[in-house]
This record gives sequence, C-alpha cells and structure tokens, in this order.
Amino acid sequence: MNGFHRLHQLRMENDAAGYAMEEMRPRFERIAGRHGNGTAPVAVSAYQLFQTPVPIATHLAELLDLKSMPRPFRMLEPSAGLGRLLDALLPYDPAMVQAVEIATPLCAELYRQDRAKVNLHQRDFLTMTPGDTGFFDAVIMNPPFHMRSDIKHILHALTFLKPGGKLAAICMAGPHREAQLRPLASKWISLDPATFAETGTRVQTAMLLITKR
Repeated sequence: MNGFHRLHQLRMENDAAGYAMEEMRPRFERIAGRHGNGTAPVAVSAYQLFQTPVPIATHLAELLDLKSMPRPFRMLEPSAGLGRLLDALLPYDPAMVQAVEIATPLCAELYRQDRAKVNLHQRDFLTMTPGDTGFFDAVIMNPPFHMRSDIKHILHALTFLKPGGKLAAICMAGPHREAQLRPLASKWISLDPATFAETGTRVQTAMLLITKR
C-alpha cells in the first residue's frame, strides 16, 4: 500500500471513530450530569466492596429491633463502605454510630457525605479493640468475604458488644460459616443468589442475628 492510500485509510478510520464517539456523547453527558446529585457510579470494585442492596440493609436493621432498644444507644458499623447500612439506621436515631472503613477512597466519600452522629475511623477493623472505641449496644455489618474474612470480622465485632447487645450481619453461605457462625445465631436467613446481582456477583449469602450472652 503506497503512502497516499495508507493516509486515506487512516483518515477513514479516524472519521469512523469520530462518528462512533459522537453517537455515544449523549450517554456520557447524562452520566457526567449525575455527579451533581450524588448518584453517579463510584468505582470501588478494587476494594472488594459489594454494596448492600437497600431492601437488605433495611431488613438487616429491622433484625436488631432498634425501636425497642433502651435509649440512648450506641452502634458500630465496622465495614462502612459507601454508607448503605448507615442510611438504614437513620429512622432509629441512634445517639452515636461508630463507622470503620479501611479504604481511603471510600473514607473520602463517607467524609463528604457527612452524616450526623456518625464518627468515622479509617482503620483495619481487625486491628482495633474496644479500648479504641468503647462498647456498643448493637452492631450492623456487611463484612468482606474474601478468604473467610467475614467469619473473622463477625467474631471480632462480637467482642465490641455489651452483654445483651445484638449483632446483625451478612455473611457468605457455606459449610465454614455454617460451622462457625450459625451455632451462635438466633436467626439465620438464607438469601437468594441474585441478591447482590446489581453489584456484579451471585454469591450465596445469609443474614444472621447474634445476641451476646
């Protein structure tokens, strides 16, 4: 192919790419405009975050029976992510919620959201003790699942509860969780594999409720 024909082909390819980008422009403009109201997607998959669907977050909060809890009460959310479970607590008006999140970008977003009565620590929850935060009346959590981290996080969170305190959590379903967590639970609710489909996974999960004796 001589130089003229090669340049002509490149020009055609460039024009075709331009036409394709122009067709996609309205879609990108709609997405860009969504940042103004806080609904634009946030790229967080690198941090193994699978956000709790709003109906599941609501159900998890209901398991704690917070309406009947003596006031004032303090709560712990040790895997705060982007705040879905924090939002689920709003109707119950806790005196204080201690949120913990390890990922810097997620903490930056949580700080930006600036929820009332929420205190945020950027820490690895597994390195914390009740000496850092005090004890809590209730825990709500959707911990990471990788390498059975959910088991470690849930068992560790129990050490932050006052006697009689309640913990509501989501965990991965399977024999290891059945063996280590289910015997502790007063409630164990298996969830549909499609529960987390909106976040890109169909992992089998369960909700559980544990009361600290």
